[in-house]
Amino acid sequence: FTTSKEYAELEWPIDILIAIVWVAYAICFFGPIAKRKVSHIYVANWFFGAFIITVAVLHIVNSMAIPLTLTKSYSLYSGAVDAMVQWWYGHHAVGFLLTAGFLGMMYYFVPKQAGRPVYSYRLSLVPFWALIPLYFLAGPPHLH
Repeated sequence: FTTSKEYAELEWPIDILIAIVWVAYAICFFGPIAKRKVSHIYVANWFFGAFIITVAVLHIVNSMAIPLTLTKSYSLYSGAVDAMVQWWYGHHAVGFLLTAGFLGMMYYFVPKQAGRPVYSYRLSLVPFWALIPLYFLAGPPHLH
């Protein structure tokens, strides 16, 4: 029993469980950041936060469905809109999970291994703010 959506085959009850787990993950990540005593945040946390929020939004928007039974539902979208939403999801679910997650790891581990801080905190935010608007609009090229 699947929804016939590539990378998002699971039916609605499992999608709800995934969304609940992902929101719990976001609470566990952002909770300590909200309670921190220092004003500085590692650049890595910007990337991790972006991928947590983005993947949650992608999953929730792409998984919206009209349930018929526990094992059958129809997508809220139809036709070309469904295809656009699906590949917006497909491109970013993989891309943000891998790209933003990897960049976050590198911005943490490379300075840690080098024993030096990031060269420029302000300069390191450039790739973050370039990734968010530019990468987020990609996805439709997968439709051709």
